[in-house]
Amino acid sequence: MPTRRTALTGALAVALTTLALMLATEPRLAIVWDEGYSLGREARLRLWFRALADPPGFAATWVPPARELVQQVGAPPPRREQVATRGALLFDPAVLAWFWPFAREEPHGHPPLYALVGLIGDVLTPWRSDLSRARLGPILIFSLTAGFLFGFVARRWGVWPALAAAGAWVFQPNLFAHGHYATYDALLSSLWLGATLAFANAVEDPPEDLGGSVTTTSPRRLRWGWTVAFGLLAGCAADTKLTGWFLPIPFLVWTALYRSRRALPTLLAGGAVALAFLYLINPPWWTEPIAGMTRFIGSNLRRAETIRIKTLFLGRVVSTPDGSLPWYNTVVWTVFVTPVGFLALALAGVGRSLRRARTEPFGVLAVGHWAFLLALRALPHTPGHDGVRQFLPAFGMLAVVAGLGGASVVEGLGKWGRRLIGVAVVEGVFSVALMMPVPLSYDSPLVGGLPGAAALGMEPTYYWDSLTVEARAWLRANTPPGGKVRFATFPTSWLYLRDAHELPPGLLLNDPGVWTWYVVQNRPGAFSPLDRALIRRGEPAFTVVRWGVPLLWVFPYPQVEEALRPPSPGLGSRSKKTRPAAARGFRTDAGRDLKAFCREDQSLLTRAVNLGGALGAGVALGSGVDDRSHFAGGLLVAEVHLRHLEVALLRLRAGRGRGRARLNGHARGRRTGGLLALRLEVTSVRVRSDEPEQGYDGQSDQLATH
Repeated sequence: MPTRRTALTGALAVALTTLALMLATEPRLAIVWDEGYSLGREARLRLWFRALADPPGFAATWVPPARELVQQVGAPPPRREQVATRGALLFDPAVLAWFWPFAREEPHGHPPLYALVGLIGDVLTPWRSDLSRARLGPILIFSLTAGFLFGFVARRWGVWPALAAAGAWVFQPNLFAHGHYATYDALLSSLWLGATLAFANAVEDPPEDLGGSVTTTSPRRLRWGWTVAFGLLAGCAADTKLTGWFLPIPFLVWTALYRSRRALPTLLAGGAVALAFLYLINPPWWTEPIAGMTRFIGSNLRRAETIRIKTLFLGRVVSTPDGSLPWYNTVVWTVFVTPVGFLALALAGVGRSLRRARTEPFGVLAVGHWAFLLALRALPHTPGHDGVRQFLPAFGMLAVVAGLGGASVVEGLGKWGRRLIGVAVVEGVFSVALMMPVPLSYDSPLVGGLPGAAALGMEPTYYWDSLTVEARAWLRANTPPGGKVRFATFPTSWLYLRDAHELPPGLLLNDPGVWTWYVVQNRPGAFSPLDRALIRRGEPAFTVVRWGVPLLWVFPYPQVEEALRPPSPGLGSRSKKTRPAAARGFRTDAGRDLKAFCREDQSLLTRAVNLGGALGAGVALGSGVDDRSHFAGGLLVAEVHLRHLEVALLRLRAGRGRGRARLNGHARGRRTGGLLALRLEVTSVRVRSDEPEQGYDGQSDQLATH
């Protein structure tokens, strides 16, 4: 076994190498769906810290931002007098609710640690762009975790098993990609893995004390350093995502199974540290310790009522979490997205942990965590979208188990075992390199790679990571002055790219200009009728392709208009069943689209007029009416749920039933029926949409721009 100094040197080398690799590849990875919302929340925290440094000075110039990347749902911005003192900034619930949009009602359901980690870049590299700064913290933690894992495994089983474990962490394509992003999943994976290793160090005596072996039966006192480290990491995990609150369960089961003399005191002491730290970094909970926690837990447990997201799994579209994926979905996904060598080493590690359950308790702990994470996400009515993102920490534990498997193959096969580990790591390197800059679309050779997975009915992409540097450059170069780009779905990441001059300036309905392009990612579960029509019959002007599978299409906008164009007028009434599929979907999608531009800085009246026009277009296209009916009869009630800013259009004076009757009349009646007047009533604003918005982990409204 290597000495402690050798293992520490190797751990540092692995951490630095990983950091260099991650920083070198970061500019190649596109901004993804949730990162825009992360940037918006980090901007609010940045304002809070600035206000806390000089409350009177901040209050003197305080003007709420005109436009933000965070969802405009929840508490209103504070007034100047509310930010003029530190007491109000620290203890006024209304002020904290705006500056700290975390751990509360959706879409602000996640705790704040990931945003605090994103501010590390402000301190270390303040000159870089907002996105690069926000990514630096997650990258640092991912790299430190790689070094910690290498050192832990090297001290117990040697350098080659440690190389297997670190390789399975760094070069698992999904972990590698998420490790760059300013989001929460890779951060939670690092914290979960780190807490597991810290717990093992706390309850086991170090190898040098026992001739190269470890034990859990020593009656010695607690190892307080590792116990506190375990508590801090567990508290950080709980402050990153609701999944982190389930971290203690495998430890409790393992403690009961082995009756370790140190485990239970370690859990109790570490749990106290975790709880204290959890409250310490949640200022909104300082004045609402019970209400804040119950609000957070309740909001996350009611996700099925607020966020439904369709996903394609083995050819079947499921709306989660109100619907459930098959119980075996996490096992299937693990096989699909894990390089073959790492998967084989992990299976060998499972065998080792079962054979040596009595003499090597850590193996049971590692496999137990892996199995628990797979089972947790496989429970009925849990969020099942976005491939493996929802159970990404399981792949961190798979890396530990792969290290155990590496120990077995080295012990059993000698130099051939070391060669097998080398082959597995090289496969991992090539798996990432060949899929760059879209490693989230990786699939194992066992299923035929990405083409095989797509043929089996899996989603080729989901996170808009396919809007690559090349795709953005093409859009900039081929969008004429005054041209606009419309996206099938609209996270606020696009607004960040526009402000960074990575996309053309025209993106929203109320932006000046004419639509030129329509962009769709290849996520079949979320396709609208319009998307399906274009993919079947359209001819894209630009496509992002990996291994023969399209990941993103850019369609000329005239093809969108052609897909939405109804048959020639004058053919009589048209029932809902006979309307074109794209037209039927357009009415609902028009309502979603309004959320994007209604958040822009314009008057309430202008918003409502545009709203009426867009809804009118939806009704017209769904009923075979020409464009003149946008502002004409039969508009009935424009109902779109704007949550925070509720604005509505009153129904036509003719009334709902009469307007609908005239709308469905002959061609002339459809064009002229109900020419009363749209009346705007600002005071009674209540508008609902046809179907709920989609979002990702509560981090987004799906602002479809059809």
